Amino acid sequence: MLEDFLSLVTKPARYINTEINSVHKDLSKVKTKVCLFFPDTYEVGMSHLGLRILYNILNSRDDTACERVFSPWLDYEVKLRESGRPLTSLESNVPLSHFDIIGITLQYELSYTNILAGLDLAGIPLRASNRTDGHPVVVAGGPGSLNPEPLSDFIDVFFIGEAEEAIHDIVELRQEYQDRVRFLEVLSKQEGFYVPALGKKNVRRRIIRDLESAAYPNKPILPLMRPVHDRATVEVARGCIHGCRFCQAGMIYRPYRERSTENVKSLLQESLLCTGYEEISLASLSSGDYSSIQSLMQELVEQYKQQRISISLPSLRVGTLTPEMIKAIANTRKTGFTLAPEAGTERLRRVINKPVSDLDLLNAAENIFRNGWSILKLYFMIGLPTETDADLDGIIRLVNTIFAVEKKMSKRKVQLNITVSTFVPKPHTPFQWIGQATLEEIRTKQVYLDKKLKKHGITLKHHSPMVSLLESSFARGDREIGHTIEEAVRLGCRFDGWSECFDFKKWMEAFQKCGLDMSAYACRTFRMEDILPWDYIQSGVSKEFLMRENKRAMAAQITKNCRVECWQCGMECKDGGTSSLGRPALVSSSFANTDAISFFQTQRQRLNGSELSTRLRFKYSKLGRIRFLSHLDLMTLFQRAAARAQVPILFSQGFNPHPRIAFGPALSVGMESESEYLDMETDPWVDLLQVTKTLNKTLPEGIRILESLVIPSKTASLSGSIVRYIYEVSVPNIFSVDLDIRTKTFLSQPSVIVSKNGKQKDIRPGIESIVVTDSTASIRLLVTLVDKNQLKPRVQDVIEQLFNVGQEQAVLFGIKRIEMFYKQNEQWLSPIAVN
Repeated sequence: MLEDFLSLVTKPARYINTEINSVHKDLSKVKTKVCLFFPDTYEVGMSHLGLRILYNILNSRDDTACERVFSPWLDYEVKLRESGRPLTSLESNVPLSHFDIIGITLQYELSYTNILAGLDLAGIPLRASNRTDGHPVVVAGGPGSLNPEPLSDFIDVFFIGEAEEAIHDIVELRQEYQDRVRFLEVLSKQEGFYVPALGKKNVRRRIIRDLESAAYPNKPILPLMRPVHDRATVEVARGCIHGCRFCQAGMIYRPYRERSTENVKSLLQESLLCTGYEEISLASLSSGDYSSIQSLMQELVEQYKQQRISISLPSLRVGTLTPEMIKAIANTRKTGFTLAPEAGTERLRRVINKPVSDLDLLNAAENIFRNGWSILKLYFMIGLPTETDADLDGIIRLVNTIFAVEKKMSKRKVQLNITVSTFVPKPHTPFQWIGQATLEEIRTKQVYLDKKLKKHGITLKHHSPMVSLLESSFARGDREIGHTIEEAVRLGCRFDGWSECFDFKKWMEAFQKCGLDMSAYACRTFRMEDILPWDYIQSGVSKEFLMRENKRAMAAQITKNCRVECWQCGMECKDGGTSSLGRPALVSSSFANTDAISFFQTQRQRLNGSELSTRLRFKYSKLGRIRFLSHLDLMTLFQRAAARAQVPILFSQGFNPHPRIAFGPALSVGMESESEYLDMETDPWVDLLQVTKTLNKTLPEGIRILESLVIPSKTASLSGSIVRYIYEVSVPNIFSVDLDIRTKTFLSQPSVIVSKNGKQKDIRPGIESIVVTDSTASIRLLVTLVDKNQLKPRVQDVIEQLFNVGQEQAVLFGIKRIEMFYKQNEQWLSPIAVN
């Protein structure tokens, strides 16, 4: 991305490229250049497991370089368009048009406008028919590819299925066939590929039969800013044995396959050692169905409890949630706990094939509260097929009953967070024929729930029914709806899944201009004999099975999980747990890293029953692009660097322990510094020189420890003692005229008034000096500020007042913190000079 924009946009850390474990290859020395485009923000895209897997696979090839790009936020897009510069990759800042292949993730229908906007920003023709041999081949995959129709005019080739093996086919065939037309013709003959320009054909989803041996990143990229899911993740299983009738993922990711516990533990440990994460996640569509979940949880809890590493099971079915599992999770750090009843009554849960009784839910809630949680999240859907008013009343009754149990069991203030979404019928599910409830119906249901669940301690949140209506129209759309997406992009629609960006009026305008009706797409009901827009895509689950499940749903009949009985869905995996598809063959355990285990065992022995500790102080610099990292993200960065360096940091006591690391005054985003400070409390046997050396090896580019020392335990805190700061300010040429006179006049003022949040304050008492330094390279100011009483002047305010500029112009001044001081015996001392 372009560094000169970063001071002018929100969350500039989205665009810096110095992450731990990222791969930077010389693009001139590889045969194939691939850019993976995730059409959402960095923090969303870096939470996507598929992106990480493909990045790892492609960069493991010597002949291929893989880089990433994410949708730039609205302000960055404006800067790009104003400058006339193209969208570029994160790693090398190379325009997307220079790559051989652009791989796009179709994870969510409401990111489709971002795809077209990204191609346009890259200077790549939107329509596939307008691309030539000089343009990249645009390949799209993910769950959205199971209905390619809405994007068929814009994508060169869709991949249907799991890409761990197929990605090699794409690269190797691209190397063999440089002619675009010939390449697409050959690729279309491979299993799992659909080229819209060559006409519709039946395409069967491609699957990985053996998850155990499938490629998986053992050194995942560690984002510098926190992504949505900020933890070490291992996919323990793929697919689902249950078949909830509303759930597209449970259908299209069949058959069910598992990784061995040995493989899971090995991957987790490698990830932790190279990232320093403080949370691990066992990912699957239903983690509780993993064959060895109980023993695996117990082993992981025992393995990592002394390191304060928590364990997350992000998708747990109530029926698989045992008291033992809840207790095991409770032994680590507690956040919120989530249950997803989906429907308010047992009858409606039978309709959607989620046979969970009210008693099961109440027992689960009671066990959760008994083990220390005081916050519980509940997920429900409204607008489900056959739903009645009695089902809405069931949600109200169930929430109130669980809340009463929560207040009885928890000793703390309790909170019940209820999220209610609108049912969206998706292709390749038993409900694909059923239209969505109308906008008016959903609004009526939401108002009813709002009225009945208005209670202190219960928070109710609805998903926007307009967003759900648009999502449904895309999910069930045909090729005509692609024209609407293109028109909406022209109208400025972006990030439609973000509530602050979604503009329903623009979408209505786009549909009207194209002569289409959004509700007609979303709410239409198909007959069983109708040819559906996506029928030529074969997910592996047969249409006959989906029809049978639709009929069983209308009769509220349960279809048991496929470990109990095979229902002939079309995947031919027999029991959802065979050695060839489900449970892998047993392998010998080889996950233990002896050095790491030895280190943490030694740490436990040293600290057992001891109150001794050592307090270390570090002086470090923050230079280059890393200056755009926020103070909060910087704190996380150091915590994880210390974990990777195996520094035995002590933790606070209490309900949610934190590492004992304390930072000096925060540095504003965008500022460099040659003198930042932090204190770290460790066990008393550390080697200061070794800790400093190892930390410098683990810290990213731009952060370097300059000095370190052991300080007395009762030394005043950095944040409480530092009150004087020196900044070096680079002055742009247009502001350098008569700078000496300007500075003297400014300092002669008795007061300097700044306004913030409607309040005014005089910062003049905190401005100690401003000195002009003129060099051959540039003109600079040395600004010295002092905190006085409750006054803490900001150097940005000084610049704005001195040069009479606003925030937009003030960011043009380069600012670097040179030093900070505390006062002792009437002398100003550096924080590193502690007696």
